[in-house]
Amino acid sequence: MKQSIIFLCFLFSINLVCSQQDTLLFKYRREAVGYQQSIQMAKHNLEGANSLIESAKAGYLPRLDADGSYNFFGNPLQLGQTDDSPNGQELSHMYELGLWVSQPLYTGGYLNATRDLAMARSGAAEDFIALSEQNTMLESDALYLSVVTKKEISSLTMKYREAIADFEKVIQDRVDEEIVALNELYQVKVRYNDAQYEVIRIEKQYRVSLMSLNRIIGVPLETQSLHMDSLLVVDWQRPAEDMVSKALQLRPEITMKENEILMDESTEKITASHYNPKVNVGAGATYGAPSPGLLTEPGGNYMVTARLAVPIFTWGQKNDEIFAKQKITDQSKLALDQTKDIISLQVTGGYYELQQSQVQVDFAFSALGNASQNRDVMLDRYAEGLSSVLEVLDAQLFWQKSYLNYIEAKFELNMAYSAYLKAMGEMSISQ
Repeated sequence: MKQSIIFLCFLFSINLVCSQQDTLLFKYRREAVGYQQSIQMAKHNLEGANSLIESAKAGYLPRLDADGSYNFFGNPLQLGQTDDSPNGQELSHMYELGLWVSQPLYTGGYLNATRDLAMARSGAAEDFIALSEQNTMLESDALYLSVVTKKEISSLTMKYREAIADFEKVIQDRVDEEIVALNELYQVKVRYNDAQYEVIRIEKQYRVSLMSLNRIIGVPLETQSLHMDSLLVVDWQRPAEDMVSKALQLRPEITMKENEILMDESTEKITASHYNPKVNVGAGATYGAPSPGLLTEPGGNYMVTARLAVPIFTWGQKNDEIFAKQKITDQSKLALDQTKDIISLQVTGGYYELQQSQVQVDFAFSALGNASQNRDVMLDRYAEGLSSVLEVLDAQLFWQKSYLNYIEAKFELNMAYSAYLKAMGEMSISQ
């Protein structure tokens, strides 16, 4: 009975002192976010999107082009007359080099829409990085908590095996003294073998889960990464607030969908700009043959241009294309509404799961105390000859099952808290 009281005091101290969040969670979140290729790819995508913004801005600036051409005529062209060529000069080689500068004055909204599209794409890329980081942190939490859970279960299976081994020694002494029959010893041996099998099985699961954790943080798979030996009971109590509204402000999926809508609207404007009037001006200089005087000797010239283009009739092509783009925008708006509904469910459901997981932990903790006391009572009764071997073995098995329930309840509570933080958009790499 004294052993049971000590054990209960130990568990009670765990519940009180360790009601916090494991700081190693933040360590592995940082390492996972820093290593994961998906996040690195998203950052490269952002760099490309930012480059497109600069490209769109360059469209407003004057453009400088150089060109050149060359033609050979098998039948020479007759050009202007000179004193040396009263019948006109023959031109077999025509060539020209030119340098041109042009400036768009009005593009039908194309340049503005292109700039807006690039900015929205950049914003969506930033949101995708934030979303990838949140997903990676949640995965990191799940893998780390799984490692600690497997470690604690492994310790439990070894404690259970040792408890059966101790009881086997008691039975062996009684068999040697011919107090009990040999079949009681074999009943204990069968339970011991089963306990040993569980030790081997759980140790395998622990090693594999540790490899999974090492993979996500980018260290060699066989590394013995630092971790707790048992799960903490996370302190998740939060003040009352409008959780859904806060989540809708913080979740990167919302702003990402909003940027997608902006991208679709910009695409609509770009499509419409192809059918709007356009005005540009330019100037250039050329050098080549024939010269401005229609002579074979090369000469220079310059030109100033202004161009107005107004589409008049396109057989309804403009309306059909714009309508198709508008339908894509409508889909994006519906996707935003759908995302808001999903987030509302995740937050509300996550908070409920958190509450119920706490109920599970409290109940499992209480049940473990009862199971521990029952085990000790049965051992005492067996020593007094009032209980059978199977009753003692069952009491030990129920103790192990209650302890396992407590570990699993702690795991579910910790995972529910991480999932709730993810639902709120509040996962962080710093404590």
